[in-house]
This record gives sequence, structure tokens and C-alpha cells, in this order.
Amino acid sequence: MTDNASGPAVMGSTAPARATDTAAPDFQNLVAPVPDAVRKDSVTGGVTPAPSAGARWAAEFAGTTVLVFAGLGTGIFATAVIDSALGFGLALLAVLVAFGHVSGGHFNPAVTLAAVVAGRTPTKVALGYVVAQVLGALVAVGLLWAVLMTLIDASTTAQALGAVANGYGENSTSQAGWPTVLLIEFVATTLFVLVVLGSTAPRANAVLAPVAIGATFAFLLTILAPFDGGSLNPARSTGTAVIGGAESLSQLWLFWVAPLLGGLVAGLIYRVVDLGRAPRPATVPPAEDATASTGTDTSSAPTA
Repeated sequence: MTDNASGPAVMGSTAPARATDTAAPDFQNLVAPVPDAVRKDSVTGGVTPAPSAGARWAAEFAGTTVLVFAGLGTGIFATAVIDSALGFGLALLAVLVAFGHVSGGHFNPAVTLAAVVAGRTPTKVALGYVVAQVLGALVAVGLLWAVLMTLIDASTTAQALGAVANGYGENSTSQAGWPTVLLIEFVATTLFVLVVLGSTAPRANAVLAPVAIGATFAFLLTILAPFDGGSLNPARSTGTAVIGGAESLSQLWLFWVAPLLGGLVAGLIYRVVDLGRAPRPATVPPAEDATASTGTDTSSAPTA
């Protein structure tokens, strides 16, 4: 799993622009802005424009498609070496690296909601993220359907995809009831989104953020799997519920309510506690300040 950038998003203050700059890069509404020090497109004396809303939505669509296709595909074609939870975790790590710099790397409506609540992502952009994420999940399931149809008949294909749908009660491996599943999905999503917000904060290590997010996603899905197949992502649950039939669709409400509540709580916690607050810049001695104003100082503060 790794909106909206996603998203999941106010990332602190930016360093003052030098005399040769015309404006500061607009990465304030991204969940995972990339520091200047590690950005490949950094240009001295120039400013790279922020990706357009369309580009961000396209990145969320593509990232969610890859995430759901890889995660569910691993679950269907699982081996003794890798299981679905690890497949989802590795896929999230991959799409965060590939598309996170464009959209912020949400790929999950719960992360997108948290990003809005935390003040990182505008609502009008976030709505497009959620639509792109759901469409991406549906396309991923459609691609898996097409692949399976080349191997087995339609009835068996539906059963294979229905087996990886999320559910409770009779659709749960442990026969867990909806209150149990609601609670564990809520708690796990809250923890996951807190990791997303914390690891993409201004003072966090931007290079290690995808690893932390992907690993957390995999670990939490491993815990959730016996209860409901592991969701943490309403888009992923929607994709499989469409194939799973009427019973899966009737239980889909829980896999929207619990993750969104988790994202909401995580966003509120992040905003209230202000985990992403950047430290106050130290007072710059007059001599150094004069040097910086001439543009001769080559140091660069990360955009956050």
C-alpha cells in the first residue's frame, strides 16, 4: 500500500529563495516532497514547476494499478517464497519510488483523507486522487481476470479472485465478526497512516521513507490476513468486491468505513501534535547572510 499527494499532505516552511530564484517550488501539497539534495532535476538558479493535477491523478492511477495487480497477483499465484502481504509491501515500495515524486504517493483513499486533514493536500485535488485510486484498482483486477481467463474457465476465475476479496464472518478465515474486523482494520490503518505521515515529514529521511512505508504495510497486512484477508485500502477492497459478487459487495462498507476512520484519526493526531513541524532556522550571522544573498553559498535546504 504507498491519495495526494498519494498522497496521505503543509509540510513545514521552505528556505528563503535566493536572489536568482523567481519562486519556491510548489511541493506544499505533496505527501512526500523530495529534498533538493536528492532530487535529480535540481537546477541551480532555476525552479522546477510542480506537477499538474492531471499528472498527479495519472500517477495515482498508475501506482494503484501496479500495487493492486502485484499484491493480489501474489496472493493468487503465491509460492513458499513470497506471500500476498510481502507482495503488497514490495509493490508499495516500488510505486512510491516510481510515482511518489509526482503525486506524493498515496495510492490509498485513507492516506488521501489523512493528507487533507493534516493540511497537506487540497480537497479538490484529493477527490481526483480517490477516483484515480479506485479506477486503478478496478483496472488491476480486470487485468488479473484477463490473465486467469487464459488459464482457466470463467467460473474458476471468479472463484480465484473472490478468494482474495476482503470479508468478515463466513468470508473470514478465522470467522471473525464485523466488530472485530472493524476494530482491527481501524487500528491497523491508523498506525499505517501515522507511519506514512511521520516518515514523510520535513525532518524525516526522505530516502528511507518508501522502505519504512512498504515494510509497515507488509507487516500489518500479515497481522490482518487471518481476520479479513488484509485491506488497509478501500480502493483495493472495492476492486475485489466487484468480482467477489453480491456477498462481497454487501460487506464492502466496512472496508471503507474502518480505513477512512483510521486515516481521519491519524490526520488529526498528526495535525494536533504537529509531528511534521520543521525546526526553527538558526540565526544566520550577518557575514554568512550577506554571502547567501549574493548566491555564492552553494548549500541548499530541502523543500518541505
